Amino acid sequence: MNICILGGGYVGTHLSNSLKSDHNVTVLRRADLDYNKQYKLLAFLSKSKIDYVINCSGFTGRPNVDQAEDKKKECWDLNVLGPVNVNRVCKASQIPYIHISSGCIFTGYEKDWLEEDEPNYGLFDVESSFYSKSKHAYELAAGDYGLTIRIRMPFDNDITSERSVLSKLRKYDNLVNFKNSKTYIPDLCRFIKKYINDGSYQNDILHLVNPDALDTAGVIEFMKAADKGNPNWKFVDFAALNTKANRSNCTLDITKLKERYDFEPMTESEALTLIYEKSPV
Repeated sequence: MNICILGGGYVGTHLSNSLKSDHNVTVLRRADLDYNKQYKLLAFLSKSKIDYVINCSGFTGRPNVDQAEDKKKECWDLNVLGPVNVNRVCKASQIPYIHISSGCIFTGYEKDWLEEDEPNYGLFDVESSFYSKSKHAYELAAGDYGLTIRIRMPFDNDITSERSVLSKLRKYDNLVNFKNSKTYIPDLCRFIKKYINDGSYQNDILHLVNPDALDTAGVIEFMKAADKGNPNWKFVDFAALNTKANRSNCTLDITKLKERYDFEPMTESEALTLIYEKSPV
């Protein structure tokens, strides 16, 4: 098939590398074409005979989601208005569509959050970050077309990648010890490849994270075992970080992923063991 991946960043690059062995993959960046404009995207999809669209674009914030507090219009345009336009074009053209989103619309440990749960850290919550608000707003505005995959705190085999949560943890001297679901990007790629190759297509929301989430202390133990980690690491209260926005801290349920989609991701410990056995620092 002719697959168009919108966004050439962290997730988009991994997906392109995974899918191009089986399909014709085009990675479309906004610098190449402003695909947030409906008429431009529609013309491109028609001319290129695109069979499948995967949207990996959006505002993530650099170095972190605090940037969304300062650039709210940009965040809203890239996380809500643009992706909704893409969704509408794909729906009108009846092109199968996958949207990569975020599970950072929940917080708290009273349960592992289900796809059907009402977000408690989203658009209508005073304490939520603007980034989380924008992710929830997309889901509300887009409706039920396409498969929306919620990921969290992604990491991959390249421990030097600046977008990986592992690299971020290594750089920070002050850490907070919360347990959070995370997404091993090779598992995400493996699922999407299987989903497309099997001819699956559903209008759905799906959590794709690794089970048995570790807290921060558990993750850095893997780093310390592979090398000496960051000698300046220390655990502090969240308030000591002086962030502009609050953070989501939660674990997501993946029962639907396993039962409806017949997909079993690695546990977080299995993924980290694989990474640090292959790539010790």
